[in-house]
Order: sequence, then C-alpha cells, then structure tokens
Amino acid sequence: MDEPTETLLRIGRDISQLLASSHTSSLYTLFFIDQAARESSESPHASWPKVVTRVYNGLRALDIQQHARIYHVDPTYYSWPLYERALCMKAPSPAHLCKLVVLENKHWRTPTETHKSNAQYYAVLVQYMQTIDTKALAVYVRALGGNTMASRHFKFRLADPQVSKELTGYDKNGVSPVAMTHNVPVIMSTSITQLQPPVFWLGAGHVDYKLALPVQTFIDATQCMVAPVSQPVTFD
Repeated sequence: MDEPTETLLRIGRDISQLLASSHTSSLYTLFFIDQAARESSESPHASWPKVVTRVYNGLRALDIQQHARIYHVDPTYYSWPLYERALCMKAPSPAHLCKLVVLENKHWRTPTETHKSNAQYYAVLVQYMQTIDTKALAVYVRALGGNTMASRHFKFRLADPQVSKELTGYDKNGVSPVAMTHNVPVIMSTSITQLQPPVFWLGAGHVDYKLALPVQTFIDATQCMVAPVSQPVTFD
C-alpha cells in the first residue's frame, strides 16, 4: 500500500472514531438534517436522470425529502475502495455505505398467508461491509408466518438481475427501496440500525447518484422490517 493511500485510510479511521462518540454523532446528525432541509427547499436539479427524480418524488410522497440528501458521484466511483467512496460523500465511515439486494425464495409456493410472511421476493438493505445470511433470512421470514410452513419451503438466493430490475425499476448499483415499481417487502439488516451517526447511504435510482438519510426516518416512513440477516465480511 502506498503512502497516500495509507494516509487516507488513517484519516478515514480517525474521522470514524471521532464521529462514533455520542456528542459528535448528535452534532453530525443535526448538521446532516440541516443541510438536507436546505437542499430540499431548492428545486430538483435539472440534470438529474428521470429515475433519480422518481426517487425524489417517492421521498416527497413519504414526506421525508426534507431529511434526505442526494449525491452525484464520479462515474469511476465503483472502481474506488470503500473508504474513498465514503470520503467523497463525507459519510462517517465505509460501514455507512449500504445497498439494496433482491433475493428470491427458490422454494416459494403459492401464498396462503400475508404478503410479508410469504413473499417470493424480498429486498434486503445491507451494508457493503456485511454479507446477507440467507439462512438467517429464511429463519426470519418463516417466523413471520408463525413457523407454520416447513423450513424446506425457504431457500433464498440472489434474484436474477433482470428480475430485480423488473421488480424495482432500477439497474444494478442504483437500486433504491424508494418508489419501486412493485411492492417488494423490504428488510433492513439490524446492523444498519447500530450505525453512529445514525445515517446511511444507498442507491438513488441511478449508478451515479446516491441517497442518504437518517436510519430511523426511513424505518418510520416505510415501515420496513428490521432483522439480523447479515454477517460482517473482511476486505483486504
């Protein structure tokens, strides 16, 4: 690792540690909300792609646009390491960067229960520094239905990319849980609720745009489910 990279990593770690304290976390969150409110009072940028405008309108429908911020990132963003992506958007740490992944229950059968407890597809919000635990997801979804169905009916795998696009209306690396084209149940990994400061970043409909908002604001507005469905991963 070269010296500039080591320096950036050290700076990133120092910032993360500083913002993790209760006092600075609160200050950061207040600053974030203030900036979001200022930006929401302005008209959406004329150069936004239509899908980003769709996400923004979805935020307005949920009445949370005043708490959200949309970032335009460099086209080479996904070639950067996580710490550099976090720094470019002034995110507190790489752990605050999240994504929405659509999973399919490969052993799904015709529903006999409520939509959330026996859906063929689920959209899971997970950090880039975590991996989805499909077994834990199966246990959680089965429990939603009171464990009335045999465990053999639950086997989750990544949905086909084209299916994911059809269900959400968004392409890879731009997938957002806001204004999806179909009502796919959303499950947020519990680890996201433990972030300090409690703000998270995710897709804004287009690969070059990202959305950030307070975790609890999103949960309250969408009534998404929250469950321990991920595990930490190690990056080189």
